[in-house]
Amino acid sequence: MIVAGIDPGKTGALSILHENNVVSCFDVPMQLVKGKAKPAWGAWASEWRNAFAFETPDMLVIEDIAARPGQGVTSMFSFGRTMGFAHAIAALSGVPIHFVTPAVWKGKLGLLNSDKGASREKARTLFPASAHAFE
Repeated sequence: MIVAGIDPGKTGALSILHENNVVSCFDVPMQLVKGKAKPAWGAWASEWRNAFAFETPDMLVIEDIAARPGQGVTSMFSFGRTMGFAHAIAALSGVPIHFVTPAVWKGKLGLLNSDKGASREKARTLFPASAHAFE
């Protein structure tokens, strides 16, 4: 079984777990716009569509994230755009999509209240042949 996962957001990524237990990762491509890092929408769509075309997953999981108190309106709107864009690319792949909250997947892996660094370290432990992909 081939499983893909998406961490939505401009610092997120698409990961594909292949049948040989090797993981391929595709970051959200970024570009500078008026001195600020923004998603490179065209490159993003192209790279992720190509990843799905190369090896179509059997299942795709998207991290189901919501706004939290104290987050600014502008940043949440920006996050919503990237979440929707990632979801659209996934939907166009035709792969069945499942949403999982951070509390559920982090709980299963013993990572509650941990940061991305701890998640990357767990991935390196679970998939040592792909450790380089989790930088």
